[in-house]
Amino acid sequence: MTDATTIKDEWRSLDADRPALSAVVVTPGTFASLRRTVEALARQTVADRIELVVVAPTREAVAEAEALGAFHSVTIVPQGEIANVDHAAAAGLIAGRGLVVSSIEDHAFPDPEWAERVLDAWDGPYDAIGTTVDNANPDSKLSWTNILIAYAAWAPGTPDGEIEAVPAHNVSYRREALTPYSNHLPSLMGREGHLFREMKERGAKFRFVSGARVTHLNPSSLKATAALRFDAGRLYGARRAADGRWPIWKRAAYAGLSPLIPAIRYRRLRQELFGPARPNVTERRFGPALLLGLAFDAAGQAAGYLAGAGGSAERLETFEMDRIQHLNPKDRARFAPVQAPAASV
Repeated sequence: MTDATTIKDEWRSLDADRPALSAVVVTPGTFASLRRTVEALARQTVADRIELVVVAPTREAVAEAEALGAFHSVTIVPQGEIANVDHAAAAGLIAGRGLVVSSIEDHAFPDPEWAERVLDAWDGPYDAIGTTVDNANPDSKLSWTNILIAYAAWAPGTPDGEIEAVPAHNVSYRREALTPYSNHLPSLMGREGHLFREMKERGAKFRFVSGARVTHLNPSSLKATAALRFDAGRLYGARRAADGRWPIWKRAAYAGLSPLIPAIRYRRLRQELFGPARPNVTERRFGPALLLGLAFDAAGQAAGYLAGAGGSAERLETFEMDRIQHLNPKDRARFAPVQAPAASV
C-alpha cells in the first residue's frame, strides 16, 4: 500500500512499467472533443510519467489516442453509450494504474507544470487534491458569472494548505484512497458531492495546491447561464428541504424570502472575489453579471423549495456532455472541436 506521505518522494523512482499519475478524460463522442485537453496533458513537464485513460463509447471512437507517443501509456475504457460523464469518469479512475488518479473534464486545460506539482504536493496525509481553477474564456462576463459561482473556493489567490472540500471535477486522488468505493464509485460521482462526504466521514483530508493550475471553459451564453444556474439552485433547494424534512410552511417561507438571496450572497462573496489577488476581475466590470447569476440561482431555489427538483438533476447530468453548445458565438468559434489533421497524399 502506498502511504500518502511517500508519494512525493517515490513517484520519480517508480518501476518503468507503472505510471505516476493517471489522467482520466471522458468523451461521449469522438476524440475531437478531447483534443485540446489531451494536447495540454501531452505538454506536461512529466508527460512520460502520465497514463492517459480515455473513457469513450467504443475503442474505435478514440483510436487516435492509442498512437500518442508523449505519454507513459494510453488506456482506453469502452463504455458503450455514455449518458453521464461523471459515472463514466469513475470507470476511468478505477482503471487507472498511477499512484495518483486525476479526473479532467474535456473543457479543462492543465498548465504544463500541473501534473508535476500535483505529484509533489503529496507530502502529507492527503487523499484528494484540488488545484487553482482559472478562466479559459475570460472575455465573456457570463463566463465569469459561472466560474465565480462554481469555483470561487479554488480561484487564483487562494492560499495553499488543507481545505474542507475539493471541486467535484478536475480533482486528483491518491489511488488507494478510492479503493473502499470501487464497487459503487459511479453512483458517488457527480456534482452532489456524495463521494467527498463519504471520504470525510472516513477521516479523509484534502489539500489545495495553488501552483498547479487548470483553466476551465465556462458557459458564456445567456440561455445556458440561466438554465445552469436555475437548475443548480433548484436542485440545491429541493435537496436541502428534503434532507431537513421541511414542512410545507417552512418551504413556503424560504421560497418567499428567496428574492433576498442574491443580495445576501453577493455581499458575502464580493470581498473574496474582487480582491487584490485578481486585479483584472473588478467589481465594476463583473459585479452585475455575478448578481444576475445569483438571481437565476435564487429563482431556482424557490422552485426547488416549493415544487421539488423536477428534472433539474437529469438536466444537470447532461449539461457537461457538450460544452460547445453553451458558449456564445465568439467562444464557440474559438473552442470548436479540433478534427484530426488531414492525411498527406
